[in-house]
Amino acid sequence: MKNFLLLISIFMSLSISAQDKYEFLHGLGYDFSIGFPQAVGGIVFQGNGLNYVPRIVSPINSDFSLGISLPIGASLVNSNFASPLGINYAAAIDIHSGFLGTRDSRNRFGAFFGLGFGSYDLYYLTDDIAGIRIDREASYGPYAHFGFRTRYYGQNVSIVLSNWRGVNMSNGKTQVFSLKLIYEFND
Repeated sequence: MKNFLLLISIFMSLSISAQDKYEFLHGLGYDFSIGFPQAVGGIVFQGNGLNYVPRIVSPINSDFSLGISLPIGASLVNSNFASPLGINYAAAIDIHSGFLGTRDSRNRFGAFFGLGFGSYDLYYLTDDIAGIRIDREASYGPYAHFGFRTRYYGQNVSIVLSNWRGVNMSNGKTQVFSLKLIYEFND
């Protein structure tokens, strides 16, 4: 996995430096997430929140680009025992094709795929004898997302499926899936 990401990074840096043209694209939207611990007795949780997805792309042609995205979000999370705040973030290397792959694309439909590293953190407020403290439970590890873009009633939207593959042993290697509906600000 590390060799694959290194190879993609080298390819992207060569491509971006050769293009000498960058575009900033971004969107904001809703996300529904659900976390599944792989350990027996772990707590399944679900969250509803907002997500902001900025990305920098380097066009290869009018319908194809390589880029880097930095999705971040916050969710109100529900589980059996508590209602923590969920904060998620990632850095991914992406391949974009079709609609909104670049600013100049004239397609009506687009798709993208990205791999990287990210974390989905749960923050709990705990009141005990020592006072109020904030506990963090992190689900960090490999991150992947893919999705589709199109125009819907005159608005540019993306539907995205994301996955954080937790490697943190202390929370049972929780794996989080997220379904996002992102309103794209760029035309």
